[in-house]
Amino acid sequence: MLIWCWFTTGYKVSDDVLVIQSGPIKQKILIKDIKKIKSTKNPLSSFALSIDRLEITYSTGFGMALVSPKDKEKFASLLKESNPQIEVDLKK
Repeated sequence: MLIWCWFTTGYKVSDDVLVIQSGPIKQKILIKDIKKIKSTKNPLSSFALSIDRLEITYSTGFGMALVSPKDKEKFASLLKESNPQIEVDLKK
Protein backbone atom coordinates (compact mmCIF):
# COMPACT_ATOMS: atom_id res chain seq x y z
CA MET A 1 0.00 0.00 0.00
CA LEU A 2 2.81 2.46 0.87
CA ILE A 3 4.59 1.78 -2.43
CA TRP A 4 1.32 2.27 -4.32
CA CYS A 5 0.79 5.65 -2.62
CA TRP A 6 4.43 6.69 -3.14
CA PHE A 7 4.39 6.07 -6.89
CA THR A 8 0.89 7.36 -7.63
CA THR A 9 0.83 10.58 -5.64
CA GLY A 10 0.31 13.46 -8.04
CA TYR A 11 -1.65 16.55 -8.87
CA LYS A 12 -3.43 17.42 -12.10
CA VAL A 13 -4.83 20.81 -13.06
CA SER A 14 -7.42 20.40 -15.80
CA ASP A 15 -9.95 22.98 -16.93
CA ASP A 16 -11.71 24.02 -13.72
CA VAL A 17 -10.66 21.18 -11.39
CA LEU A 18 -7.59 20.31 -9.32
CA VAL A 19 -7.30 16.53 -8.95
CA ILE A 20 -5.14 15.24 -6.10
CA GLN A 21 -4.39 11.51 -6.09
CA SER A 22 -2.46 9.21 -3.77
CA GLY A 23 -2.90 5.47 -4.26
CA PRO A 24 -6.61 4.63 -4.22
CA ILE A 25 -7.59 8.05 -2.81
CA LYS A 26 -8.64 10.79 -5.21
CA GLN A 27 -9.81 14.28 -4.25
CA LYS A 28 -11.27 16.84 -6.64
CA ILE A 29 -11.34 20.55 -5.80
CA LEU A 30 -13.03 23.12 -8.00
CA ILE A 31 -10.45 25.79 -8.78
CA LYS A 32 -13.12 28.47 -8.40
CA ASP A 33 -13.47 27.40 -4.72
CA ILE A 34 -9.75 27.88 -3.93
CA LYS A 35 -9.18 30.94 -1.74
CA LYS A 36 -5.50 30.78 -0.80
CA ILE A 37 -2.25 28.92 -1.50
CA LYS A 38 0.59 29.31 0.99
CA SER A 39 3.90 27.65 1.82
CA THR A 40 3.90 25.51 4.94
CA LYS A 41 5.86 22.84 6.77
CA ASN A 42 2.69 21.46 8.39
CA PRO A 43 3.40 17.83 9.43
CA LEU A 44 -0.20 16.62 9.10
CA SER A 45 -0.75 13.47 7.08
CA SER A 46 -1.58 14.44 3.51
CA PHE A 47 -1.19 13.87 -0.23
CA ALA A 48 2.33 15.27 0.01
CA LEU A 49 5.60 13.34 -0.22
CA SER A 50 7.67 16.18 1.27
CA ILE A 51 7.40 18.31 4.41
CA ASP A 52 8.03 21.40 2.21
CA ARG A 53 4.40 21.81 1.15
CA LEU A 54 1.69 24.09 -0.09
CA GLU A 55 -1.49 24.51 1.91
CA ILE A 56 -4.52 25.01 -0.31
CA THR A 57 -7.51 26.60 1.40
CA TYR A 58 -10.88 26.26 -0.33
CA SER A 59 -14.50 26.92 0.52
CA THR A 60 -16.09 23.44 0.33
CA GLY A 61 -15.76 20.12 2.11
CA PHE A 62 -12.82 19.84 4.53
CA GLY A 63 -11.55 23.20 3.32
CA MET A 64 -7.80 22.47 3.30
CA ALA A 65 -5.40 20.24 1.39
CA LEU A 66 -1.63 19.84 1.65
CA VAL A 67 0.37 19.13 -1.52
CA SER A 68 4.05 19.10 -2.48
CA PRO A 69 4.47 19.76 -6.20
CA LYS A 70 8.02 19.85 -7.58
CA ASP A 71 7.63 23.42 -8.88
CA LYS A 72 5.48 25.32 -6.39
CA GLU A 73 5.54 28.60 -8.32
CA LYS A 74 4.40 26.97 -11.57
CA PHE A 75 1.72 24.98 -9.76
CA ALA A 76 0.33 28.12 -8.09
CA SER A 77 0.52 30.00 -11.39
CA LEU A 78 -1.52 27.32 -13.19
CA LEU A 79 -4.25 27.54 -10.56
CA LYS A 80 -4.19 31.34 -10.60
CA GLU A 81 -4.68 31.35 -14.39
CA SER A 82 -8.07 29.69 -13.85
CA ASN A 83 -8.93 31.75 -10.76
CA PRO A 84 -7.14 35.12 -10.52
CA GLN A 85 -8.81 35.72 -7.11
CA ILE A 86 -6.56 33.13 -5.41
CA GLU A 87 -4.27 34.71 -2.80
CA VAL A 88 -0.73 33.28 -3.12
CA ASP A 89 1.90 33.44 -0.36
CA LEU A 90 4.98 31.38 -1.25
CA LYS A 91 7.35 32.98 1.27
CA LYS A 92 9.69 30.54 2.92
